[in-house]
Amino acid sequence: MPENEFQVTIDSISEQIVRNLLHSIIQDIVSRETVRQRQLHDRYPDFKPYYYDPDGILDINGLPKQQESSQYFLCQNCKREISANRFAAHLQRCLNRGPRR
Repeated sequence: MPENEFQVTIDSISEQIVRNLLHSIIQDIVSRETVRQRQLHDRYPDFKPYYYDPDGILDINGLPKQQESSQYFLCQNCKREISANRFAAHLQRCLNRGPRR
């Protein structure tokens, strides 16, 4: 057997092994996720997934976002009252820098 044929055979066999491994891994992942989805569907038959709005106009239920500025929450970190529509942004900044007092 010439060396060139031997090299082609090794390359083709190694390529086939890699393909088989990838195929097995993908099949395993798909099988696990399929079983998981079936179990979730059996456990929660009336489950509706949350709504995703790429524009950010609607909330997770598919309804228009409410801009409620009359509600205030007390920040437990700095003890200030923060408007409801600014609370998440405030909390992120406040926890990063710590209390000012």
